[in-house]
Amino acid sequence: MQLVQLKVSGAPRVLASTTSHKREALLSTLDIFARLGLRDLDLNLYHILEAGVRVDAVMKAVKKHDLRLWVMSGGWCDFYDTSPEIEKTFASVARQVAIASECGVNLIRLFFGRLKYECYSPGNLEIICNNLMRLSETYPHILFVFENHDGASLHPEVCRDVLTHVNRGNVRMNFDPINFERSGTNSIAALEQVRPLIGHVHLKGLHKGEYCEFGEGDVDLMPLLRSLIGNGYQGWFTVEYEGNNDGTLRLYESVLRARAAIADLTHS
Repeated sequence: MQLVQLKVSGAPRVLASTTSHKREALLSTLDIFARLGLRDLDLNLYHILEAGVRVDAVMKAVKKHDLRLWVMSGGWCDFYDTSPEIEKTFASVARQVAIASECGVNLIRLFFGRLKYECYSPGNLEIICNNLMRLSETYPHILFVFENHDGASLHPEVCRDVLTHVNRGNVRMNFDPINFERSGTNSIAALEQVRPLIGHVHLKGLHKGEYCEFGEGDVDLMPLLRSLIGNGYQGWFTVEYEGNNDGTLRLYESVLRARAAIADLTHS
């Protein structure tokens, strides 16, 4: 299966995530993002899936404020489940795909599942691979990127083994270097294990074990970005902010830093 062709040509490299504003009113957030020039977005589906915001209202705001949606960050699913629980996951994904299609987006961020690393086994590997192959076949027009978030997925060799066994062009990795760093795994070492499988990248910062804005904190991501771009990564970067300070200010500053850093690396 060929990799889903994304709308990358002529597109921005850096997207702003609405994840930092999950507790805020989405339509007002979109207005503020537009005023700040954060018009290229990775839209977290929380407000639609959990808070009842209508898709048509979102798209009306997108049009009004001249915003562009490129990625949808979906809700929790668990692809380590077996029948009948796995059907809940597929029902959730069906809804998320319908929303993404209505919004003209064909990249959705999901999670591998909640399995703890100590419970990971060849049997679990077979289960998740079968489920992800089913996902791939059901939605060949969607690129699904799976984030290293918690449990077994915080071990890069697990992500590598799962995605290598699935071996589908529309099932890739959402590489979050700071999630690896926070769990004690060197992000550059992790990159070397999963590099060919990466379909999307998250950027943020880490300070004393807590998330902070990109470009600040204890982890310098510039060597990792230099390695990614220098070795041909041409996809998007989503900037997140998950710290305790003002989300709007920190996200804005993070996006400016990311734009400048990636532009320099791309043209150097």
